[in-house]
Amino acid sequence: MSKSFSLESIVRPNILSLTPYRCARDDYDTGILLDANENSFGSILQDNESLLVEDLHRYPDPNQVLIKERLVSFRGLQSIDYFFLGVGSDEIIDLVIRIFCVPGKDKIIITPPTYGMYSVCANINDVQIIKVNLDVEDGKFQLKPDKISNALFENPSTKIVFLCSPGNPTGTCLSHTDIKAVLDDPNLKGVVVIDEAYIDFTEEIKKASVAKWVEEYPNLIVMQTLSKSFGLAGIR
Repeated sequence: MSKSFSLESIVRPNILSLTPYRCARDDYDTGILLDANENSFGSILQDNESLLVEDLHRYPDPNQVLIKERLVSFRGLQSIDYFFLGVGSDEIIDLVIRIFCVPGKDKIIITPPTYGMYSVCANINDVQIIKVNLDVEDGKFQLKPDKISNALFENPSTKIVFLCSPGNPTGTCLSHTDIKAVLDDPNLKGVVVIDEAYIDFTEEIKKASVAKWVEEYPNLIVMQTLSKSFGLAGIR
């Protein structure tokens, strides 16, 4: 990765200049918050014990501090500052594309065979897709870092490289050496997104995951989910 990498330089200018929305929940977590028009009498489901969730009538903490603190401990990261929570990986994929890619101008790189939602979100946002196929010889299903480097050189408007590890549908964990090669590639002007939706199915998670790399690489985003191995798809 270039030492001159600047996250601000690759974020869409209109996104970078946004003023964050603030509400009372950002500053208060007790009492009746009139600005949110919360129902102070509680949820309509409060008499149904099978459906009742504590404080269902209250808007949740927009910063999700409590669950982030538990995830920091679980994944062994340094701080909650490294976490962003979304409603499933598909929402994160869409958000990442909208944050970095200017419609009709910027591009993403994917490595087929891979998860189809990268292409769907790119098409929705009018972002061009560059395909660099995996090395499928003898069932390797590994990256071709040199081919990715060439694609980055030939397409300087590439803002995102999506890599899936373990792969969907391949089930193969990508070589860490190859991932590092992409992250350190001088032709890379954007970010690398590692999709680890299936990381908890690997035999040695700590060795397979690159989640802790976000502390070293500011151009790295790692996606994980509670939907798969945790069986919590419904909490969305």
